[in-house]
Amino acid sequence: MTAINFDKEYVPLILEGKKRTTVRKGIKSYPVGKVVYLTANNEPFARARVVKAVIKRVRELTDEDAIKDGFDSVEELIKALKRIYGSLRDDEFVTVVHFELV
Repeated sequence: MTAINFDKEYVPLILEGKKRTTVRKGIKSYPVGKVVYLTANNEPFARARVVKAVIKRVRELTDEDAIKDGFDSVEELIKALKRIYGSLRDDEFVTVVHFELV
């Protein structure tokens, strides 16, 4: 089964339903409609169905995207993405993966 890995700090937000998306750098392919493992440090903590995957440029991310991802604003989201990925330009593509716990 496919897995989507998260930093441990996001596990409580996911389990509480406050984080329903993840933003990944680049154009990624996720199995829409399939159930995947959600992992932290490659240890499963939940299963989720991938609802959809949307490709955007960083500059197209919105506060709504940030809130679904567990952040208060798009600025907070981009700051977190830069911490995880290092540099991140406004014109780079990201994949916003929407999921629901099962």
